Amino acid sequence: MRNLILLLLFAAFSCAPKSEDTSSSLRDQITFKTTSLTKEECVDDNCAKVSLHWPVASGPELTENINRVIRDQMALLVQTGEDAAPMDTLVSKFFQSYKEFKSDFPESSGGWEIEAEGEVSYESDSTLSIHFTQFNFMGGAHPNSSVSFLNFDPESGEVIGDDRLVADDSLLFQKVEKKFREFHQVAEGVSLEEDGRFFIPETGFYVAGAKGFKDGKFWVIYQPYEIGPYVLGYTELEFSKEELGNLVRW
Repeated sequence: MRNLILLLLFAAFSCAPKSEDTSSSLRDQITFKTTSLTKEECVDDNCAKVSLHWPVASGPELTENINRVIRDQMALLVQTGEDAAPMDTLVSKFFQSYKEFKSDFPESSGGWEIEAEGEVSYESDSTLSIHFTQFNFMGGAHPNSSVSFLNFDPESGEVIGDDRLVADDSLLFQKVEKKFREFHQVAEGVSLEEDGRFFIPETGFYVAGAKGFKDGKFWVIYQPYEIGPYVLGYTELEFSKEELGNLVRW
C-alpha cells in the first residue's frame, strides 16, 4: 500500500504543469508596430508639415515604460523652442508659430517642415536599440537634421545608460579616436586640434553621445555642427562585434 501511494504521488508531480520561466522570454514577448502622426496646415500657397513615425511596443507591462520614453524622445525631436511639453502640444505650437511667422512676414515664401522617425534597429537578449532620425526646415540657409539612439534593457524596460552600455570608457575612447582619424584621413603625427577642421573643446576629443546598435553593428555618430562645420556632415563610425568584443553590451 505504501509503495502504491508513493507511486501515485510521483505520477502526480510528474504530470503537474511546470511553471514557465518568463524572465528569459520577455524579449520574445515584446512586439512592435509603427504608428504615425502627419499633419499639414497652409497659409495661402505655403504650408507647414509634420510627419512623425515611431514604434509602439506591445506585450509585458514593462512595455509601458519603453513606449513612454520613445514618445518623450519623439517630442524632443519636434521641440523647436526651449519649453518641453507633450508631443501633441508641441505639434500644435509648431503650426501656431508658423502662422504667426507668416502674419509677421507675409512676403516670406516657402514652408516649414519637420520629419522624424524612430525604428527598432537592434534586438538581443540584453539590448534593444531604437534609432531616431530627424529633419527640419524652418527657413534659413539650409535644413537641419540629427540622429540619436535609445538603448533599453528588454528584461526590465529601463533605459541603458552609458555606464551599462560600455564596459570600459577609456578603451572605447581609444578605438573611437582611431577610427575617427581614419574616417577623416587625418595625417599621421598630426593631432585633431592641429588638423584645423574640427571643433575640439579645451577638454580634448570626446566620444559622441549618439551611441547604439544598428545593422548588427555598434555605432558612434557625430552630428553636423557637433564636432565640425555643417559642410563636414555626419561622422558615422561603425564597429563590428569582432572589433569590440565584450567592450559594449551586445
